Amino acid sequence: MRIDQLWRYPVKSFGGERVRTATIEPDGLLGDHVWAVLDADSGNVASAKRFRRYGDLLSCSARLLDDNDPRDPAALELVLPDGTVIRGDDADVHGMLSQVVHRDVRLEARPRTYDEAPVHLVSVSAVDALGTGESAEIAVRRFRPQIVVDTPGSPGFVEDEWIGGHIAAGSAVLGPDKPTARCVMVTLTHQEVPARREMLRGITAVHQVPSGSDGKPAPCIGVYATVLTPGCISVGDDVLVR
Repeated sequence: MRIDQLWRYPVKSFGGERVRTATIEPDGLLGDHVWAVLDADSGNVASAKRFRRYGDLLSCSARLLDDNDPRDPAALELVLPDGTVIRGDDADVHGMLSQVVHRDVRLEARPRTYDEAPVHLVSVSAVDALGTGESAEIAVRRFRPQIVVDTPGSPGFVEDEWIGGHIAAGSAVLGPDKPTARCVMVTLTHQEVPARREMLRGITAVHQVPSGSDGKPAPCIGVYATVLTPGCISVGDDVLVR
């Protein structure tokens, strides 16, 4: 097995950037989830899971112009749904994002805001097993992983077997601890990824495994993991499961 793709998402609920190498810190990938959009009235972090209110954030994307200080607004570049490119230190950034979601919001550097875990892995074989009819490039992006693993010769939902073990790649070691239960996010538009209203039903029909503390089966693709040993990983690195 090997690392096929690496992604990071500098702004929560935005599209991310594809990278060749990533530094894995104790609490996640360097530069990942270090920014968030906050509702100006409530102060709450805006999440596209509340898709009627904040789903349009998924049509934006973000990347870091350098890694020296991921929380430096001058290092953050955003692309809005109409193609407008704007930096995090632009005086108009809050107003332009407010126009995207039709609410008063603010962009802020924040402590990392993960819903479940700092690292999310998905295998190419699991995505192939869904049989979505989409290109592999589009199908993988729908699930917003940070690490995409190619598992030649091992078809199907191989991640299920990783739970409770250790995953070593590059100089990092990860601890996969639960399957990634899926929600409405997989049905929504993400930049070039089209909306697929039936996607969650499709996953439910093909692959359900226990994910939550109640032990009830849920539609799952991929696994969440914690960082056991920080380090550096790159596309092409061998992935060892033990």
